[in-house]
Amino acid sequence: MNYLARGNLRLKTLTLSDYAVVLLLNCSCAVLSALHHMYLSDADFAFMLRSTLEYAKIYNLLGFSLLFSYVVIAPPPAEKITISQICMITLVTFTLTLLLSFGVIEWEKTRLPRFWEAVTYLLRLLLSSFWAMFVLLYLKNRLTRPEFQQLKQQVSDSEDQRNRAEMELHLLQAQLEPHFFFNTLANLHSLIDIDTEKAKLLLEELTQYLRSSIPQFRQRYISLQDELNIIQRYLNIQQIRFGQRLTYQIDVDDGCLHHNVLPMSVLTLVENAIKHGIEKIQGVGHITISVSHNTKNLLIVVCDTAAQQAQTCRGTGLNNLSARLQTAYGHAASISIHTEPEVQTLARLEIPFHG
Repeated sequence: MNYLARGNLRLKTLTLSDYAVVLLLNCSCAVLSALHHMYLSDADFAFMLRSTLEYAKIYNLLGFSLLFSYVVIAPPPAEKITISQICMITLVTFTLTLLLSFGVIEWEKTRLPRFWEAVTYLLRLLLSSFWAMFVLLYLKNRLTRPEFQQLKQQVSDSEDQRNRAEMELHLLQAQLEPHFFFNTLANLHSLIDIDTEKAKLLLEELTQYLRSSIPQFRQRYISLQDELNIIQRYLNIQQIRFGQRLTYQIDVDDGCLHHNVLPMSVLTLVENAIKHGIEKIQGVGHITISVSHNTKNLLIVVCDTAAQQAQTCRGTGLNNLSARLQTAYGHAASISIHTEPEVQTLARLEIPFHG
């Protein structure tokens, strides 16, 4: 896009209020200059009015010429203005003001010819304006540089902390994967001696399960929907092992399925319910997974009806999950387990909800 086309587009985006602000600034400078001139010359009020009119002509010529030059020459907002562009804006502003001034201002007030009187007067105004601008730019650069360096350091520190947290999270997940796999293989080993055909079926299901689930385990976050799909495959495998002794139900509120969770976070609670509940009884155990949310938190409850006695300590899985929650969410996440002997065990997981 050439200069004129770009300038025409920018001029169209300016509103009447924008032009009114420029006019007000120009006229304000004119009044201040006239007051200063009247004070120095000890003139009357009528002289001040005439001076104000003359100054208003000059400042408006300069102001609107600068406006036009800037919208035509200045780069897009995303780009930095260069020294050459500043010089070009200044030159165009001065040239336009000089040419237009001969139609509205009487320059024959000094011993100089009209042309040189106009050049020297307008050049003095421009130089004084640029002097103030350059001083302000210098001071701004000097005063904001330490703040910028401090902000840059804070951003760098935050990025380092985030990288360390991500590394710690990956290490914790890497520790949890073999723990889960070894537990599942131990279950398969115990089943081989009891029912060979069921063990073969379990091995086939386990192979399919691991093939589809391992890629999910390696991610930092997965959707709740993906986590529940993994859990369903896991519980199907456990039903092969326990038969009619294990039933389960999953209830999820609308709007929760696409929320991100840590991989194996809910699965760890389900595995804990199997280990400390279903495995400990001879009768039927039922596992219910409930997911709901409020404005702040996503609440996940895993309930099993095979409760025997309160858990006195946490195993590797729960300790690992607590550490992962702390790394990922800080104090915004929590996990708790409450057992009612001979009734049920409730495992509650709360994480921040972003609806």
